[in-house]
Amino acid sequence: MGQHLLEVKELHVNFNSNEQDLNVIDGVNFYVKKGESLGIVGESGSGKSVTSLSVMGLLPLNGKVKYGSIQFKDKNIVNLSKKDLRNIRGKEIAMIFQEPMTSLNPVYTVGSQIIEVIRTHKKVSKKEAKEHAIKMLKLVGIPRAEQVVDEYPHQLSGGMRQRVMIAMAMSLHPELLIADEPTTALDVTIQAQILDLMKKLQREMEMSIILITHDLGVVSEICDRVVVMYAGQVVEEAEIDDLFDHPKHPYTIGLIESIPTLEEEKEYLYSIPGTVPSPDQMPSGCRFAPRCSKAEQRCFQQAPPMIQLKEYSRVRCWLYEEQGVK
Repeated sequence: MGQHLLEVKELHVNFNSNEQDLNVIDGVNFYVKKGESLGIVGESGSGKSVTSLSVMGLLPLNGKVKYGSIQFKDKNIVNLSKKDLRNIRGKEIAMIFQEPMTSLNPVYTVGSQIIEVIRTHKKVSKKEAKEHAIKMLKLVGIPRAEQVVDEYPHQLSGGMRQRVMIAMAMSLHPELLIADEPTTALDVTIQAQILDLMKKLQREMEMSIILITHDLGVVSEICDRVVVMYAGQVVEEAEIDDLFDHPKHPYTIGLIESIPTLEEEKEYLYSIPGTVPSPDQMPSGCRFAPRCSKAEQRCFQQAPPMIQLKEYSRVRCWLYEEQGVK
C-alpha cells in the first residue's frame, strides 16, 4: 500500500430487497493518502453513503460486501470480526453522520455520549473522560463547555450539535475521519465555520479526511482530490484544481454547470435532465447515457471502462478512449 492509509479495491455491495439481490455499489476503486482530504461527490442515490458505511463496517442488515477489499493500513476491513471492527471504529476511523439530531441520543447528555466513546477504547476513569470531553468541546469552539457537557442535544442549536459530533469523532485522535454531508442542515455562515474547523483539526492532528457531499462548493474548500460517483460507480477522479478547470465526464461537467456563480447572471440555473436510476433499473451500457447530451449509440450498448488519462486523472467515458494512457 505504501503511503496509502485506505485503499478500496473493486468494491461490490449488494442489498437484498423484496427477495431481489440488488447491486448498489459496482466495482468502486479509490485510495486516501495519509494527511490527505478526498471528496466523494454525486447526487443522492449515487452510492456515496453506502461506500462510507462499507468502510465503517456499518452496512444495514440487508446489505453485504459481495466482492472486493477495503484495506486500512495492514488490515482488510471486509474480513474482520465484529469485535476487531469495533476496536478500529471510533479509535482509528471515525465518522461524522449527516444529521446530528438523529445521530445523538436525545435521552443522554452530550457529555455522557462523548465519555462513552472515550471509555470504550481507553482505560480511564469517568472523571478523566469527562475532563477530556470538556477539552474536546472547547477544541471545536463550543462556548461554556463546562455547562454544555451536561446538556441534552435538544438544548443546542444545529451548528452546536454538529460541533458535538465532531468533538466525539475527534476524541480519540483518529487517523481517518469520514464526514457524511457534515454541513447539509446548516446555514451558510455555520457551514463555513464547520469547514474551517475541520481543516484546522486536520492540520493539528495530521489526519486524513473523506468528505462525502453533493455540494461541489464544499469540496473546493477542503479537498485535495475528488472522486465523482454516479449510479454506484466511480465515473471520474481528479485533483481538485484539474476537476474544476478541466472536468472530463459529462456528468461532472453537468454538476459544475449547475453551481451558481457571481460572474454571470442567469434567469435559471442549469440542471441535469432526468434522475439517477434505481439499482433494479440500471440501463445497459453507460449508466449516464440516458441523461447525457453527448451519448452515441455505442454508449447505450457497451459499458465504458475506467480510462487513465494521467497519474491523478481517470474517467469512465468512451469520449476519451483514444486519450487513455497505454
